[in-house]
Amino acid sequence: PIGLEVGYRLIPLVDRNQDGELLRRIRGIRKKIAQELGFLVPAVHIRDNLELKPNQYRIQLKGVDVGAGEAYTGQWLAINPGNAVGSLAGTRTQDPTFGQPAVWIDASLRDQAQAMGYTVVDSSTVVGTHISNILQNHAAELLGREEVQQLLDHIGKESPKLVEDLVPKVVQIGTLQKVLHNLLDEGMHIRDIRT
Repeated sequence: PIGLEVGYRLIPLVDRNQDGELLRRIRGIRKKIAQELGFLVPAVHIRDNLELKPNQYRIQLKGVDVGAGEAYTGQWLAINPGNAVGSLAGTRTQDPTFGQPAVWIDASLRDQAQAMGYTVVDSSTVVGTHISNILQNHAAELLGREEVQQLLDHIGKESPKLVEDLVPKVVQIGTLQKVLHNLLDEGMHIRDIRT
C-alpha cells in the first residue's frame, strides 16, 4: 500500500548496511501515527529506482504517486519559515512537504543558517517529514478491512462482549470500516474505538 522509491544517491539513507537513518525514522513515524490516529499504518516498501534522478525520491500510495522531492545526502536543507534574514550559498529549492522557500547547504553553513533564522534539517528528516505528512493526510485510505479487523481483535481481548454484541449483529464490519474511514477523513483519531 505504501511505497518509497529513491534515486541511487539516496540509497545510503535506506540501506541497513550503511546505517540508513531513514529506516529508523520511518519506524518512528509509523509508531507515532499509530499513537495519534489509533491504528498501525502498513509498512513502507522501499526500493531504488534507476529511472529517477539520482537525488530524487517518490512516495506512492497503492501504486499512485502522491509525493516527490529531492534530497541530498551529506547536505542540510535550510528552510525559510518566513522570518529568516539574509541569503545562503547553495541550491535553491522548496521544502517538498510544505512548499516553503529553502536552500540545500553544506554542513559548514549549518550554524550560520540557524543564526540567520532558517530551520535546518538533514536529508533523512526532509524525506521522513514528507512521508509522515502524506500518511497523516491519507490515513483514511490506508485503513482497510484488515486493519479494522485488527482493531476489533485488540478490543475483543479487553471487551469481548462489546465486540460480540456489535459486530456483525448490529453493524457489519464493512459499515464500521466506512464509519472509521469517515472519521479519519474528517481529521478525527480513532484511538478510543471502544467509545
